[in-house]
Amino acid sequence: MNRRAEYYAIRRLNPYQGVLQVVDLGGVRMYSSDGRRWQVRRVEVPAGVRPAAEIPGAEARAALERRPPVPYPLGDRLELWLLDRRDDRPLALLASRRWRWEAGVPDAAAWRPFAAGGAGFVSEGYARRTGLRRGHAERLARLVEYAARPHPRAQWFERRADGSGVGLHGLRVGPGLEGRLLPAAAFPELLVREDWPDEAERALVADFHAWHAAHLLAHDMLRPATRARLERAAAARPVALLEAWPAIPTVLDRERLRVALVQGRLMRAAR
Repeated sequence: MNRRAEYYAIRRLNPYQGVLQVVDLGGVRMYSSDGRRWQVRRVEVPAGVRPAAEIPGAEARAALERRPPVPYPLGDRLELWLLDRRDDRPLALLASRRWRWEAGVPDAAAWRPFAAGGAGFVSEGYARRTGLRRGHAERLARLVEYAARPHPRAQWFERRADGSGVGLHGLRVGPGLEGRLLPAAAFPELLVREDWPDEAERALVADFHAWHAAHLLAHDMLRPATRARLERAAAARPVALLEAWPAIPTVLDRERLRVALVQGRLMRAAR
């Protein structure tokens, strides 16, 4: 393995779009969603942080050819969280980075559950409880927005191996919050806090996570109960599971997912 290369995964956030595998050579990074097709990008690295000289093409090719099999462990330990106005606890995940020099002060603190149009998202749990069957993506965005208003704040945290996090800088973050240490339980395990006071709101957030279940299975620090819940949800969306499969590091119910993958291949072939 090329000694200069680092191999890790990063999350694509705000809106969430799953996980990318990364081969990092400092001045050059290669990205892939499936471990087969790779895109090369130049990276401007601050002087003195990492070697930023031009990377010879042969060296980049060697790092790619000698890469270990995917998936790689998540390496984006720096997380930018929208804060709950009530207690300044993490509410929704806005961004993540691997290196401190990448974690700048954000210009705004707005969380987006989906790209424009809402990706056809429907929360059956929310619809059953409210009778409303449209606009669920917008309702989810407003739910999170209202929990952070009127002056939304966002803070970077450096997550530790035990799940705890050290508060860093951010947007509208006072000195009293910088340097604080929050336990793992203070952070939502997935993308958004799930413990809302209203049953319909809880269902809305749970169905949002179920919608993204296949890609969330690529996260490598999930509790077994959470992984089992996501596997059940991912099996209900076979094509999405097929797309996310190369990035999933751990499987609990292999037979369930095997059947879903077969369904996904058949559905994709029929398109």
